[in-house]
Amino acid sequence: MTEEFYHKDIFGAIVDARFGSAEETNDERPLFDKRGREFNIFTLTDAVGARKKKESWILYQKALAAGLTAEEIFFKVFWQVKVMLTVSKAKDADMKAFPYNKAKSFLKNFGPGELEKLSENLVVGYYQARRGQGEIETLIEKTLLGL
Repeated sequence: MTEEFYHKDIFGAIVDARFGSAEETNDERPLFDKRGREFNIFTLTDAVGARKKKESWILYQKALAAGLTAEEIFFKVFWQVKVMLTVSKAKDADMKAFPYNKAKSFLKNFGPGELEKLSENLVVGYYQARRGQGEIETLIEKTLLGL
């Protein structure tokens, strides 16, 4: 087999597929902000859990500037909400102690039903964006500013 492999996709168009290049790429690259410092996405999730609108929006902008895609940021924010919901519903959640305790400390910042509403808005907004009825960037901004 040669280095380049051509095949047709489901529409009949010829597609160049280089299967070896996927093994060589490294997706675990550090992301740096404009000043050259490494960006930590968990500062954003902590700001969401602490319900700090301004700080979470600023960190969202820094995450975008560091090269994270809006979809990556969305899934981190959704992960934080999901963990908080899990901790609020389960007496003994099967998770590591650090994220469990951190999520438990964030629960005091949300009233009854607010996490469920936040989770619902994120899921509905994500699927609307996937259908072309909005943008994930706008969804995240509205969510962060509506905390």
